[in-house]
Amino acid sequence: MESILEGMRNYLAECPLLAEITPKNRHIDWTDSGNNNYGIFFDKNTPVGDPYINGTQEMEYAVQINVRKLSCDDVKRLENNAFLERLQRWFMSQTACGNLPELPENCIPNSIDAVNAGLLETSSSGDKGVYMIQVILNYTLEVR
Repeated sequence: MESILEGMRNYLAECPLLAEITPKNRHIDWTDSGNNNYGIFFDKNTPVGDPYINGTQEMEYAVQINVRKLSCDDVKRLENNAFLERLQRWFMSQTACGNLPELPENCIPNSIDAVNAGLLETSSSGDKGVYMIQVILNYTLEVR
């Protein structure tokens, strides 16, 4: 594994809710204008608290997932928000069972959580929406 973002991309590809989106419609740093695709956007990689005496540091790595779906009426928007809720619960269950992303050497995953979910924007015609969810990975960076 070369980067945390690569680990996150591979991890999200295994999520049953996102697996319904074909691999050609899964992007890094962008979304297609078409329907039913998503993009992963790096947000931050910051230390949490002070380093331990041995130099090991708790870190927080955040990405934003933007999912483009139909949003032409209230029924579709309700379905899309239910999708985001299921996605949030999926991340919680993955932490609970210890199924976390594979990360680069010296990075040990501790937990993953999904927060701040909702409609980010709609197309000018109103028939498509971009739904956003922020995913936060807490990991330990070991110093060797």
